[in-house]
Amino acid sequence: MFYRRAYEINPADSMLLNNYSVLLYSQGKMDEALAMQRDAVRIDPNNGLAQNNLGVTLNALHRHPEAIPAFRRAVELQPGNSRPINNLGDSLVKSGHFQQGLEQLGRALAYDPSYAEAHSNYGMALWGLGRLDEAIASIRHALKLQPSLAQARKNLGIVLLMKGDFAEGWKEYEFRPVADALLPRDYKMPRWQGQNLGEGKLLVFSEQGVGDEILYANMIRDLQARGLRILWEADPRLVSLFKRSAPAAEVVARTIPPVLTYPPDVVAQIPIASLGQYLRNDKSHFPQGSYLKTDRARANRLRAELNLRPGEKLVGMSWLSKNIAFGENKSTTLDSWAEILRIPGLRFVDLQYGDTVAERTKLKQEQGIDLLHVDGLDLREDLDGVASLVAACDLVVTVSNTTAHIAGGLGIPTWVMVPVGVGKFWYWGHNTDTTPWYPSVTVVRQEAQMDWRPTLQRVAERLRAFAGT
Repeated sequence: MFYRRAYEINPADSMLLNNYSVLLYSQGKMDEALAMQRDAVRIDPNNGLAQNNLGVTLNALHRHPEAIPAFRRAVELQPGNSRPINNLGDSLVKSGHFQQGLEQLGRALAYDPSYAEAHSNYGMALWGLGRLDEAIASIRHALKLQPSLAQARKNLGIVLLMKGDFAEGWKEYEFRPVADALLPRDYKMPRWQGQNLGEGKLLVFSEQGVGDEILYANMIRDLQARGLRILWEADPRLVSLFKRSAPAAEVVARTIPPVLTYPPDVVAQIPIASLGQYLRNDKSHFPQGSYLKTDRARANRLRAELNLRPGEKLVGMSWLSKNIAFGENKSTTLDSWAEILRIPGLRFVDLQYGDTVAERTKLKQEQGIDLLHVDGLDLREDLDGVASLVAACDLVVTVSNTTAHIAGGLGIPTWVMVPVGVGKFWYWGHNTDTTPWYPSVTVVRQEAQMDWRPTLQRVAERLRAFAGT
């Protein structure tokens, strides 16, 4: 109230706007905070604190490339201040400029060797460069300086999980809710600690994206093998698929806001990713087969409707990711697949999440290529239908997205194109072409960041061999 009154009296005071924006940011009013920070730096471009805070808000909105100029200006105005230098390095890393980020973070640490957050960010720059052991050492040093730094603990968990050190990785990954500022669920029942619950039910819920829900779903049958009764809260689009795949579990649709009160027989709760610390502590604990079950009759109908010629193989394809933070780094364009789509002996069907009309129309007009598409199947909302279409395929080729997880969960032969930089999620491993999560998946790694051409050429060569041409 006082800031608002002061702003009404003097809306041209850059520092007042900056301070007011910090309050708005703390209240989660990100758009208002951003607008006020922009006004603050417009009024006084030499306000280094406002420039830094503008970058912080852009970073929080996953607009990392936009944050970089603001941080650069803040560093120019405060050359000896390690904070904006660290923030610049962090934004560079999150934008995929790992070497540049490493250099800036090194500068920040030269000014302040005890800066724990900078050590953690330095570790993530090393992670981006594939130097995992050095990354782990840097993040561990950050935690020696500040053991409670949740972001460093989450970062350590990610790097350890990518390296295959599951036992420790899961424990550190447990700090993700605090690191990501996720709102806690105020359940009255306690957190599950791996114990037998007798006749009581275990509530399993998700706090991540649809792809992650599918990834972790393979642990539900481990719980059932232990004799646990499961109440499984899932994205509404996954309910029918999960019910068929785990018929003994009670699967319910997640609501917004989530349900917090359950019957007395629900005696414990846990987010689904947290099951890993009890069920996936070693590679030998991972499943060796598929765990999702689709509507086989529907899959057969879909394949028949596509009117394949005798001997033709059906390849499902998906070319981009809708991830708000990393999607650009994980995505290709449909027209960049033109060489692949002309391979004889293969027919390609659209599995891309969302509406693809514009891209398919452009492909037809400019390349003369028809990509098969199942009219009437909503590739965003009907994920059970997508699973049936995936099951109709002989092979799936996709970037790292929901399609990859559906295909892997169904056990369909799948090639997943994984970026070398930002967006290389830990579950695709490091420098291997396999992942313990999905035995049917082959990982095809990008060679140069943001350049998919060599990767698509390798995929084209493999597809020609697959087609027998």
